Amino acid sequence: MVIWLFAGGGPPEYSGLVKLLQKEFPDYHFERQLPQLAHKPIGKPNRAVPIVRSTTGSDLLRAISERLSFLLTRKSLEERLLKNSLCDAILVIDDLDCRRWHGLVCNDIESPGFHHIQNNYIQQVTQSLIQAKEPLDERMKNRLDEVQFNPQIIVGFASPEIESWIIADWGNCQHRDFPQHQWIRMKQWLRDVAQLDFENPELYGGFNPETGVCQVKLSEQIVEASSQAQISQEAQQPSRYNKARHSSEILEKISGQRVQEICPLFKAMYQSLQRLGN
Repeated sequence: MVIWLFAGGGPPEYSGLVKLLQKEFPDYHFERQLPQLAHKPIGKPNRAVPIVRSTTGSDLLRAISERLSFLLTRKSLEERLLKNSLCDAILVIDDLDCRRWHGLVCNDIESPGFHHIQNNYIQQVTQSLIQAKEPLDERMKNRLDEVQFNPQIIVGFASPEIESWIIADWGNCQHRDFPQHQWIRMKQWLRDVAQLDFENPELYGGFNPETGVCQVKLSEQIVEASSQAQISQEAQQPSRYNKARHSSEILEKISGQRVQEICPLFKAMYQSLQRLGN
């Protein structure tokens, strides 16, 4: 089963996302479409993938529309039909960043706001898929019908950021750059000073009505915790958390089963992926 992955945020931290998903779902093949790491040619030299910047929210949805338009051009489809690499499903993962839907909170899976924003993403991606196929000639449309190209669309959210998944499995995913005492003190600082609930990290961040996103960024708090926890006098170069590198590498190690126990929004996405195989 081929799944096209469209993820919000930046390329560095999401480079570990595909490895995490592939580890948790070994029978699926996740093909990352967004974010892209580089501007590189596909197929003939004069055919290039559009450059896509780090995006989230409405910008991500526009980028998905542009990317689908590229993926569903006649030449691209002919290559994928030949290689049997058309997708069976589309997976969209975006950071919620404490956003609200017409005043309703979205980081609580029981909230109407969550279901509204999730349905909005699904509707917009569905429409983008329809629009991307419209310019195709009847012969290509018939070929798509023959291979039953009708991908299921799954939308998942990292709340407030993908680092909440790391928080959920903190005790089992210590990075090699951080000695045990620093990793423990980082957790203590996050819990006592940053007031992060390790049993419910998806609700962290507060809401800033002026910006429409989190009052406090979880990833920045983890960086600060690493600085506050640098107590070793022996370390010549104290370890400082780097979102691009450390988040990516830790994501590869976390357990989806453990994260499900702590993060309801992650669990909803995980279970949707499980149902694809049924």
